[in-house]
Amino acid sequence: MNGFLLDVRYALRSLRQGPGFAVAAALTLALGIGANTLLFSVIQFVLLRPIPYADPDRLVFVAERQPALPEASLAYPTFLDLRGETGQVFSHFAAFRRESFNLTGAGEPERLRGRMVSADLFPALGAPAALGRIFRSDEDGPGAPRTAVLSWELWQRRFGGDRTVLGRSIELNGEPYEVIGVLHREFRFFSGADVYVPIGLWQDVYRERGHHPGIYGIGRLRPGVTPARALAVLDSVHERLEEQYPQTNKGSHAKLELLREQLIGEVRTPLLVLWGAVAMVLLIAGANVANLLLARASARQQEIAVRLAMGASRPRLVRQLLTESALLALAGGGAGILLAIWGIDAIRPFLPPTILRVGDLRLDWPALAFTLALSLAAAALFGLVPALRASSIDLHAYLKEGRAVVGGTRGRLRSGLVVAEVALALVLLIGAGLLLRSFARLTRVQPGFDPAHVITLSMSLSPARYGSSEALVRFARDLRERAAALPGVAAAALTYGLPLGEAADQSVWPEGRPQPVPGGREEAVVYATTPGYLEAMRIALLRGRFYTEGDGDDHPVCVIDDAFARKFFLSEEPLGRRLIDAERGPGKGPEVVGVVGHVLQFGLDGAGPVQLGMYLPYRATAQRMPRFAGSLTLVVRTAGDPRALEPALREAVRAIDPAQPVFGVQTMEESVSRSLGDRRFSLSLLGAFAALAVVLALVGIYGVMSYSVSQRTREIGIRMALGAAQSHVLGLVVAQGAKLAALGVAIGITVALALSRVLRTLLFGVTATDPVTYAVIGIALAVVALGACWLPARRAARVDPAIALRAE
Repeated sequence: MNGFLLDVRYALRSLRQGPGFAVAAALTLALGIGANTLLFSVIQFVLLRPIPYADPDRLVFVAERQPALPEASLAYPTFLDLRGETGQVFSHFAAFRRESFNLTGAGEPERLRGRMVSADLFPALGAPAALGRIFRSDEDGPGAPRTAVLSWELWQRRFGGDRTVLGRSIELNGEPYEVIGVLHREFRFFSGADVYVPIGLWQDVYRERGHHPGIYGIGRLRPGVTPARALAVLDSVHERLEEQYPQTNKGSHAKLELLREQLIGEVRTPLLVLWGAVAMVLLIAGANVANLLLARASARQQEIAVRLAMGASRPRLVRQLLTESALLALAGGGAGILLAIWGIDAIRPFLPPTILRVGDLRLDWPALAFTLALSLAAAALFGLVPALRASSIDLHAYLKEGRAVVGGTRGRLRSGLVVAEVALALVLLIGAGLLLRSFARLTRVQPGFDPAHVITLSMSLSPARYGSSEALVRFARDLRERAAALPGVAAAALTYGLPLGEAADQSVWPEGRPQPVPGGREEAVVYATTPGYLEAMRIALLRGRFYTEGDGDDHPVCVIDDAFARKFFLSEEPLGRRLIDAERGPGKGPEVVGVVGHVLQFGLDGAGPVQLGMYLPYRATAQRMPRFAGSLTLVVRTAGDPRALEPALREAVRAIDPAQPVFGVQTMEESVSRSLGDRRFSLSLLGAFAALAVVLALVGIYGVMSYSVSQRTREIGIRMALGAAQSHVLGLVVAQGAKLAALGVAIGITVALALSRVLRTLLFGVTATDPVTYAVIGIALAVVALGACWLPARRAARVDPAIALRAE
């Protein structure tokens, strides 16, 4: 112990004698360790930490696979069948559906995020109430008393944490609900909700087997039951339903995955890619520190030789030098923790809301332990070789020559570290370059509408207040007229379904074509809009016309997009053709009166489960599906800044119905930007790490070349004394650096090609082996690296031969 403390005191004294070196090495490591600590915290929070439910590994997410959709929701009758026939594999099987509610009555009207859930959901998740109780099974059915469970946040925010809220009646969508419980502060289900109500209250509404209203299942596996066995049981139920109800269940199969995988979604690959990037940054930073330690060891040759001459053993010297490396690494780790804390605050707003409770993301004990382990590993990895090299002085040669004779291995080691830095920096730059080109391609994609100068406001009209189609149509007509009359409004319309937002889909098929097998119809995104929608969104009308207020239910019409027209009609004329409507019967389906341009619904990359679009008059939708027509969005095109009209538009809604809350106010430009958020996040972080890597690599090249020049001062002096020109010396030094840079670029391109498949899922419009990106970035890095060699080379060319030889 005394020896260890002695090593620490000596190391601290040695580092104080070279404060510039100590600060440079510690800060270099801080950048690499801080970035790794940040990504470890995010990955540990998202990918490694158990989801906050009881026995989370036994929770599964259940959906349905259909011929046209890889993941579809469950019809409510299908859920009831699954729940009744899977008791041998599930101890609990629950349903949930996302819904919004208008909270009215006392105080300002407010739109709440809600969930319709079956009574088994909270027991399945192992989530009891913090106050009061959860739902009973007799409350989860048609005609049952209306009850509600509040989230902790809503209880605190709206009711001030008042315990007397239990038993109180609140008004949701114009209906009274009795508050029976409050959930724990830590509870969060998917993207979160403010209020939960029993889904069974709507059993009569969701009674159709062909109706898939966004209901999904959560199952808790019984002990010893595997997901594969549960899936087999679910599929057996689906097979029976397919035989019993071929018109609605043909081709349907169960889809089951662990709830954890459903929550994580598609963030796993980007996070692992980013962690690979910061690992490369740490390696580059460590290589720089190793080079600094090698240079410092050269400067301490006399000290080391004297200690060896006085009897110090080589292991004793290695231990001493490793102690210095450990202190530098621990200092870098401490500074890295500060950088990681700042980075977490910066990164938190960009994480997907489905990652449970993002606000809880913080540096915890596992992250601190990781930082400590990483710091010690860095000390060992990047300090051991310099320590061994420094202690390998040939004492006899040193005493004879007056300087250490260590051969060329140390120079080759320093050069090899620089080559590695350049190669790793190039890999990161190529990754960032591919993402940048992909992002640039996405930003140039035309979404099918003009997002400039458009603002949208969403509303959810409660069935209690707007239960009839006439009330819905009257509200939409009045609001459209009020909005269109405002100064600065160029066009106004209302819609159920918005690009890059939420929209419904339905099975479609044209009349006159052979009927597909049951369940084999195509799916189309459906927009139920008022007239004026094309003008408000500036969607191109290609053929025919858009519907008007005069198009009534006695003569149903629709407008399709050109993707729909190409899919079903090819070169035929779609105008005048009808679509199949099972409820109306043959010849009574909507007639195609127009064809418009295709709109990208699910993102600018065009990916999504449904690729066809169809427009229906809002009046007809309100008459046939009043419940869904209550979800309305006001779309307004303005002549100037759309945000400036927000107060006037809110007032227009308030003038029609003071109790109607407005939510989701955003411009379409903000919507487009938000749709690129995940890609922008990955690009920003990877770009930042790549830039950091390049800076560190250039510093490494500069350091090696400067050290080389200082070591070759005598040689350069002799060359110039013998008549060598400055240009010759300049070229000699630059050529040495150019070889290192060229070798690093060649290795980096090879590694990048080997790793390119990792980025394929993150790219759009560019291949992972895009030759332009590789060539441009490789040449650019080589040129910049030569620039880093130029300063030491210029200093070498200015060496005075007389001074250099006199120093010898």
